[in-house]
Amino acid sequence: MLNLEERITRVWHQEVRPLVADAYRCHSTGTPRAAIVATWTAVCADIIHKLYQLAEDGDGMAAEVVTKIEAARSKADAEAVKTMQQVESKLLQNALDLELIDFIEHRQLERLQQDRHLCAHPSLRPLGDVFTPSSEYARAHLVAALDALLVHPPTQGRKAFDRYKAHVSDPSFVGHADYLVQMFAQRVKSSAWKQILGTAAKHAMLELEVPEDIGITASVAADRHALCLIAFARHDRDAVREAVTKAMSTFNGLPIQKQLKAIRRLGAFGVFVEALDETVCQQIGTYVERRPALVTSASGAVAVDPLLTLAGVDAIRDRIPALGSKFAELTPGQQAGVIERQPSAYFTDRVAPILAVAGGWRTAERLTEMTVIPCAHLIPPEQLASILTAWAENPQCREASGMTDLAVTFWTQATHLRSHPAWTAFVKRVRELSPDSTWYQYEELAAVIDYKDDTNAL
Repeated sequence: MLNLEERITRVWHQEVRPLVADAYRCHSTGTPRAAIVATWTAVCADIIHKLYQLAEDGDGMAAEVVTKIEAARSKADAEAVKTMQQVESKLLQNALDLELIDFIEHRQLERLQQDRHLCAHPSLRPLGDVFTPSSEYARAHLVAALDALLVHPPTQGRKAFDRYKAHVSDPSFVGHADYLVQMFAQRVKSSAWKQILGTAAKHAMLELEVPEDIGITASVAADRHALCLIAFARHDRDAVREAVTKAMSTFNGLPIQKQLKAIRRLGAFGVFVEALDETVCQQIGTYVERRPALVTSASGAVAVDPLLTLAGVDAIRDRIPALGSKFAELTPGQQAGVIERQPSAYFTDRVAPILAVAGGWRTAERLTEMTVIPCAHLIPPEQLASILTAWAENPQCREASGMTDLAVTFWTQATHLRSHPAWTAFVKRVRELSPDSTWYQYEELAAVIDYKDDTNAL
């Protein structure tokens, strides 16, 4: 048997919750007619609150009903009562039209409405008999109202799906995860939710064609759907996994170039990586091994293959080991470019070797900005000394004017390493290598770590 008391605590709107509690008390005390009337009252109040919510969200149909309600509330006369009676008589149809309920739920609640009339107006019964519902009959109405409407937020079906498609193609699309979850995951019916997930997964993985009139390319649409899919996984990972799995069979048959684009787009998304077929991973791994590390864009510019940024993602590198081996073949400068785009704990052991070979002051500063600073919060304690040693021992690093400030930034960003003794050893070493007390003494870093110079101590 359903625990109605628990259900009541889950009623969506806090002002409707006491009305539902009234219906439950009437049922519990053996007054089923009153319970049915109170249940219908709660249903009406709930629908009205949801109409207000949808009107605030810009739904024109809901706004029309809200306008009538506001007009009636402002007068509070006999005409206002008549207006509210008209509004109440159409509330279920409004809820159906706005997809707050489906046609089956509409039929259930319509029966509640009819029984409410019989309970409130006993003269409606033929021969003047009083309608006498049973306690279980009243309870069934309450359960139906809770299941169909009262415990749910103002969720919609087709309209929500249409809003999702419009949002993805909007020129002002941002893709903030919390907003996407609130608008398209928490406030849609389960059927529409599955449709949204299926669409997002197919576009993100398969880069489906899009109508020319929406103003974005298939690639841009795929990127946006991928952002949505990743955000939705925060809300319902299992449902997202199901949608990705369904699209994977089609993905497996795509040309390898399209597969690579999808992997670049979703390679850091665990749900997608877990669903990859092993034979597809092997095929892509072989292709990556043969593929040049440098690619030429349409404009003629030569750059490191963007796919290699995924070498820092443990999950995808485990599935396609060639990404790691290909990254290792890059020059230190090229590796720095990859690290800047995708900072990762996997890359931190390359920071010291990159600093050690930095040639030129400006180059040293730039390499530090590309590797040390982005990875500062990821560097393990056992690697700090080697990074600072490479910094101190390479004069191009040690004596670049911008490096003194970058050292402080490094210390500030590496909050978990601030008490490490390597900082003191670093300041001591750079001062030994720069005996001229007016240059490259790293006084700013010495100040923040409270360094004490004991060279003149007795």
